[in-house]
Order: sequence, then C-alpha cells, then structure tokens
Amino acid sequence: MKKYIFFISLILYSCNNVNDFSHNEKQIFGKDLEIGCLVGQPVEISCIDSILLFYDKYDKQTITIYDIKNEQFVRRFLNEGRAPGEVIVPLKLFTSERNKKLYVFQLQSGILYEYNIMDIIQSNDEVTNYKKYLFEDRPAIIKMYNKGFIGIGIYDDNRYHIYSQNGNFVASYGDYPFNGNNLNANDRFIIYQGSLCANPENNFFSMGSSYCDNLEFYRIENNHPVLIKKYETYDVKAQYKERIYINDDCIMNYKASYGSEKYCYMLYSGKTYEENNKHTYGGRKLIVFDWRGNYVKSFIADMDIISFCVDEKNNNVYAVTLDKGGFKITRFNF
Repeated sequence: MKKYIFFISLILYSCNNVNDFSHNEKQIFGKDLEIGCLVGQPVEISCIDSILLFYDKYDKQTITIYDIKNEQFVRRFLNEGRAPGEVIVPLKLFTSERNKKLYVFQLQSGILYEYNIMDIIQSNDEVTNYKKYLFEDRPAIIKMYNKGFIGIGIYDDNRYHIYSQNGNFVASYGDYPFNGNNLNANDRFIIYQGSLCANPENNFFSMGSSYCDNLEFYRIENNHPVLIKKYETYDVKAQYKERIYINDDCIMNYKASYGSEKYCYMLYSGKTYEENNKHTYGGRKLIVFDWRGNYVKSFIADMDIISFCVDEKNNNVYAVTLDKGGFKITRFNF
C-alpha cells in the first residue's frame, strides 16, 4: 500500500513540479535608467504607454513619474498625509492600458484611488479629479479584471473576494493550499501569502504563493471563479506565532507578478531562505504563462528583481532591482 501511495505521489510531482518550467529560457541583461531624481526604496512599479510609475516614498511624496520615450523625470505625485487628496502609506499600484488609468490602493483604509494618467502628467499640482472606491473588508491586495476587482486578504470565509466595478462585494471563493483552511484567518493568510495577478482586459486571474509552490489559475464566470489549472507539490516550511518564522530550507517561490491581456508573468526565486541570505524578497526568473495556466517561456535576469512590469509593445521589462545593496530602476530587453 505504501509503495502504491509513493507511486501516485511521484506521478503528481512529475506532472506539476515547478522545476519543469526550465525549457525555452532566455537570459536577459539589465541597463539601469538615469531617473534624474533621488531614488530611495521603491517597492511597486507599473507602466502605461511610454510612462513609468513607481511607488517610492520620498519627502512626503509617494509616486515618481518617468517618461520612458524621452528618458526624463516628469514629476513626483501624491502627497502623504490625511488631508483630502492625500494618502496614507503603504500603497500598492497598478495601471489599466485600456482605460489609461492609474490605480493606487491605500492598504490601511481599503480605499482605491483611480486617476487619469494624462491628468497626472499635465498637472504641476496635486490632482483633484479622481474616483474613489471603498473596499470595506480591506483586502491586502486588489487587482482589476474586465468586470470588476479581485482581492485577497484576512477574510473569515474564503481565499478570494470578487467585487463589482463599483467596488461592492459580490462573492467569495477558494480554499487555501494544503491544510491552510484549518488555520485561523490571520495565520493562513500570512503563511500562504503571495502574488495576485489578473487580466485587466478579460476574466482571468492567478495566484502564486510566496513560500510554497502552489500556483492557481482561474476564470470568473457569473461572478464565480472556476479553477482551470493548479501546480502544487510541497507545502510551506514555516510557522506563524505573532510573526512568520521561516525554516532555512523553505524555498522562496512567487514573489511578484504582472498581468497583460495575453500573458501572466510570475517572478520566481527558487532559492531557499538560507540561500537568499534570509531575505523574503527578490528573484531572477520571470516565468510566462498563458491565462489557461500553460507554461510559455522564461526569462532569467542578471540581477535580483523586487518588482516589475512589462512593456510588450517594445519587448521590455522594467523592474525595481537590488544590486550591491542599492535599489535601482532597470530596463531589460527581451
């Protein structure tokens, strides 16, 4: 009986092992951008047309705008504070190519701000024309798909929450990997945290876990996520007791993501916690999937990437990178 169980496990491992994502790889080399202003510790980056935006809190301003085409600094934008039009950090951001919009998510309050990109570029002052959404259950990460939003957070019910285009809660769905559902809401979210990725032009999303190799792909039908593919072999080697304690041999997995209409890009580490100098961030491998969860190709960067976005029109990856202890904005051509 034990041999039979081992044989079945071996079959599942060979079918779903993330290490199978090793063919059709290409090395990519980074060139640092001369931003034209001081860069502190940027943690989020996105692009729309020829405009690069990154979250880098500096002197009470939170977002830096850079003109890729003309290779020049444009402005800093969005003051930190509690007055109308200001934001409370930390922030997350993403863009919509279709709508030409920037979305800035304020984690503490569950508020998502929507800005027209041209309003930001053309104004020298704070932008007062914006739309605001309130997510009352306060997701930790929010992404947009074509009919609304998808979020993950410390929820009492399921792993994923679906929201309407106005930000109203619609439905919840999804179990946590392995035995995660047996943990309380806070512990399971921390243990199985990861990178949420959505197709802004369609009804697909994916979720890659940071500390285990669980990777899921969904299609949303009638406000209900339908699982279409999952990769999963090994559980998290960590515990949570008021904070997360990671074993030295815990493998760092999916650390950041980016979704386009055609592809889902996942940043993968593959190093153990000890090999990664006991850091929980960074990776050098960008794994590309179609939205049905099929592996397409991989890019291997020559330096550690923290966050990234993809300009598919010009075959470029723009990334927050870490090299010799300093944070930089780097362009990779693929």
